[in-house]
Amino acid sequence: MTHGIPAPVVVADDDSPWGEAALRWAAEHAASTRAPLEVHPPTADPVHDLMLAGSRADLLVVGYRGANGTSFGLGRLVLPLVEHAVCDVVVVRGAAEALRRDHRRVTVLLSGDVADDDLALARAVAYAEGQHVALRVLHATPSLPVRADDPVWPVTHADDVLRGTHHTTVLARMHPHEAITRYADTDLLVLAGRGPAIRTALHHAPCPVLVAHRYPADVAAPRSAEHDRALHGVR
Repeated sequence: MTHGIPAPVVVADDDSPWGEAALRWAAEHAASTRAPLEVHPPTADPVHDLMLAGSRADLLVVGYRGANGTSFGLGRLVLPLVEHAVCDVVVVRGAAEALRRDHRRVTVLLSGDVADDDLALARAVAYAEGQHVALRVLHATPSLPVRADDPVWPVTHADDVLRGTHHTTVLARMHPHEAITRYADTDLLVLAGRGPAIRTALHHAPCPVLVAHRYPADVAAPRSAEHDRALHGVR
C-alpha cells in the first residue's frame, strides 16, 4: 500500500464570482479527500498553465464563466480544459442548493458507449462513496416508433457494473438535454466522452459538471457494444 501524497486538486481563481465559487468547491473537495489544493491565479496563458498543472493533478476545477466573460456562454478556459486536459475536470455552475451540496446526490448520465459509461460510473461511485451521498444512474433516450438499439441496455449494463453498490437507476423517455435540466436534484453531474450532452451540461446543468477523462492507467482496448453484449450474455 502506497502512503504517498495524493495528487493535487488544481483550481483556477480569477476573482470573478464563478471563480470564487470554483475555489470554494475545490477547497471543500480537497479537504474531504485529503488532497493538496493548488490555487492558480490568472496568468498570461492560463490554458497552457492549467493544462501543465493538470498533467500532475487528480482534478482541475474551473468556474463556467470567468472574469473576462460575458453574461452568455462559457468562459474561455472551459472548453479547452474539458476537451484536452489529461485529468478529470469539474466545471462549477448551477443553483445555490447544488453549490452547497444540499441534495446529497451525485448523478451519472450514461451515453450508451460502454467505455465512456464505465469510466463515468467509476468516477461517480468514487465521489458518492467519498462524500457519503446517494448515487443515481440516469439514461435518457426518447421513445421512437422504430429503433435499432436497445434503450434499456445501458441501464442493465450499469446495474451489472454496480452490483453490490447501492444506487438507483432511471430510464428517462426524453432527450439527454431534457434530462440534464429535468433531473435537477443533484449536487454533481458526471459524464464522459465527447458527445453533445457534455456541451449541453456545460451550458445548462443545474449543478457542477464533472467530465471524466481517461488517464493513461485507465486506457484499455476499446470494445464495441456488440462485444460487450456478448461478454455479458445480453440479447
